[in-house]
Amino acid sequence: MREYQDIINSGVNRGDRLLHNFFNSISYQSNYMVDRVERAFGGSKLAGDVFKITAGVGVPLALGYGIHRYMSQRPKLKEKIPWGQLRNGGNVISRVLNNHNIRFAFSLSELQDIKTINECSFENKMKVIQMKNYNNAIVAAGGVFRMTGQIGVVFVNGGPEIISMINGIVNAKVDNIPLVVIAINPIIGEQDFDKKLLNNYFKYINEITNINEISEVLEDSFAKSVESEHSSSILIEISQALLLPEEETKEYLENFQKSRWYINKIWDEFSGRTFKYPSETSEISFHYPRLRMVESPSNRHVDNVLNHLVKAKHPVLVIGDQCLVSNNINNKDLNLESLKLSIQLLGVPTFLNGFSKCLGTMGINNIVNDSMEYSLERCDLLISMGISSPSFINDLKIDTSKTKVYSIEEFSQPASFSNKFGFDMVERYACDPSAFLLHLGFIFPKSHSNKWNKWLYDLQEKDSISLLINEKKSDIKVDNVNPFMLIRSLKDTFKRLEKPPVIVSDKGEFCDVANTTLGGTVLSLIQPSKFSSHTSSIGLAIASKLCFPETDVYMLTDNISIINCVQEFGTLSYYRLPINIIVANNEKHSIINPLGHDIVNLQNQQPKNLLDNQSKNNEAPRTAFHKIMNAYGGNGFIINKDHRSKDDIENIILDGREKSLNTHRPVLFNVWTDIPKQSGIGGGAM
Repeated sequence: MREYQDIINSGVNRGDRLLHNFFNSISYQSNYMVDRVERAFGGSKLAGDVFKITAGVGVPLALGYGIHRYMSQRPKLKEKIPWGQLRNGGNVISRVLNNHNIRFAFSLSELQDIKTINECSFENKMKVIQMKNYNNAIVAAGGVFRMTGQIGVVFVNGGPEIISMINGIVNAKVDNIPLVVIAINPIIGEQDFDKKLLNNYFKYINEITNINEISEVLEDSFAKSVESEHSSSILIEISQALLLPEEETKEYLENFQKSRWYINKIWDEFSGRTFKYPSETSEISFHYPRLRMVESPSNRHVDNVLNHLVKAKHPVLVIGDQCLVSNNINNKDLNLESLKLSIQLLGVPTFLNGFSKCLGTMGINNIVNDSMEYSLERCDLLISMGISSPSFINDLKIDTSKTKVYSIEEFSQPASFSNKFGFDMVERYACDPSAFLLHLGFIFPKSHSNKWNKWLYDLQEKDSISLLINEKKSDIKVDNVNPFMLIRSLKDTFKRLEKPPVIVSDKGEFCDVANTTLGGTVLSLIQPSKFSSHTSSIGLAIASKLCFPETDVYMLTDNISIINCVQEFGTLSYYRLPINIIVANNEKHSIINPLGHDIVNLQNQQPKNLLDNQSKNNEAPRTAFHKIMNAYGGNGFIINKDHRSKDDIENIILDGREKSLNTHRPVLFNVWTDIPKQSGIGGGAM
C-alpha cells in the first residue's frame, strides 16, 4: 500500500514541477517584454505600467473572443440517422441539402442516370433541374441566390468536362455569388486531367472517398463558400459508387468484365483504395447550417449618414435587392410598407434596382426611373442600400472627388471602386440594409423632408422628357415593328395584368431602354452583370419562375443573345415553366441553325423551315425563332409588319400569355423590329 502511495506522490510532485516550470516561463517572458518596452521609451516605468495594464485587459478579452468565435463556428448536431435507414450516399447528400434549405439544384441532362439524387430530393421536397448548358445552369443557381439567399448548388460530370464551366465560375465570382459544385465521377472509366488548372477558379477542392465523410465535407463546404467577404465556389468530387446502394454498385461492377473486375478489386483492397459500406447500425451525423448572421445597423453609422444627408444639396438614394429579399426579413408585406414610409419621409430622389422595382408600383412620389447618368453628374451624395453586386458602384463611374458615396450591404464585399491612387473611396457598412433605411427614415428631421423638392422636380422632369422622346420615336413608321412601340405596348400590357410581372432582360440597347421605360409597372427587373461574359439570361428567367411560380415572368432578349437560350427551350417545356420570351429580332445578315451551334451567311444554303422569307419586298429572311419554340413543345408567335399597331401587339402578347398559362408551356414572341431612322426628336438610335 505504501508503494502505491509513493507512486502517487511522485506523480503529483512531477505534475507540480511541470506546472511550476510553465508559470516560471510565462513570468520570465512577461518580465522580458516589459523590460523591452521600458527600454524602448528610455527606461520609463510609466510605459511599463501601461503595457502591463493593457496586456492584463487585452489578453483575457482576446482569449474570450477566441473561445466565443470557436464555439459559434462549431457545428451544432441536429440528428444522427442509422445507415440502414439511409441506404445510399445520394440520400445523405439530399438530407444535407435539405438541412441547408436548398430548394433547387441544377445539373445537366447527362446526369439523369444518377437516380438516387432525384429520388431522395423528391422525398425532401428539393427539385433538381436538368439543363443543357453548364453556364446556363450556373446562372440559374446564381439567380436563386440573388432571389432567396440560397447558396447555389450545381451537379456536374467529373473529369475534363469541369473545365467547360470555368466561364460560369468566373462570372459567379465577379457577382460575389457562392456556389457548391458537386462533380460525380463514373465508377469505371474515370478520365484523368490536370486538376491544378482548377485551383485558380475554386477556393477549395475536396474529394470524398468515404461515405462517412459526405455530410461533414458538404456542411463544411457550405460554410466556407460564404465565410468571408469574397463569396467563393467550392468543388466537391465524389464517385458514383458512393451514391448508389451497395447492391447496385456490386451488380454494376460484376457485369463489367468479371475477370478484370476481380483483379482490380484485389489490387484496390491491397493498395487501400477501396472503401467499405457502413454497417446497418452505423450512424451518420447531420448538423445545423452555420449561417452568417446579419448585424444590426450601428447608431454611429446611421448618424454619420444622416449628418451628410442633411448637409447635401443634391443627394441620390439607390435601393437594391437585399432590402426586400433578405432572409433576415420575416414579414415581407410589413417590410414593404415600412420601406415605402421611410422613402417618403426622406424625400430623397430614389432609384430602384432589381426586386426593389416593386416599390415603384406603390405610389411613392420621389421615385425616379430614368436620368441616372444626369443625376450622378450633379449629385454630391450617393447612398447605395442593399445592392448585391460588388461591381455596381464601379459601373456608375462616379467622381468621388465631389461626391460622397456610402454603400450599405448585408455583408462586407470586396472593394471594387478606387481612385487613381488605388484607395477605396466608398464608405462601406456591413449590416441589415432594410433596417438601416428604416432607422434613417424615422429619425430624419421632418423640417428637411421638402428640402430637395427642386432637385427632385428637375430629375422627374428629365424622366418625363425621356418618356416623351421615346413615345414620339414609337410613332415613327418602319417596315415591320418599331422597337419603341414594342416597349410602349409591353408597358401598357403589364398595367392590365392583375399583378406586376418579373422582367428578366439580357444586355443590349433594346433591354436598356426597356429597363428605364417599364419602371413603375413591374415587380422586378433583373439583368446580368455588365462584366458577365455569358450573354444569355435564360438561367435567371428559370430561377425567377421557380422562386415565384405564381408571378408572370417575361424575358426580354434580341436575336444575338437568344442564341444561347435555344438549347434551353426543351428545359422550359419539360418542367412546364410558362415563361414569356420577347425577341426583338432585327437581324438582316445572319441565321442560327436548329441546334444553335453555327452562324452562317444568308447567301449560303439555309434550312428553309427556320426562315421567314419576304421575297416580295426583297427583304432578307430572318430566323423563325417561334418555329424553333414550337419544335421544342412550346408556343410560338410572330409579330411583323402585319401587326404593327399598338393594339395588335398587345392583343397577341395577351393571347400568348393566356395560352401559356393554360398549357403550362413557354411562349416565344418573334418580333421583327426595324430601328427607326434618325429623326429630329432625340435621334433614332436606341
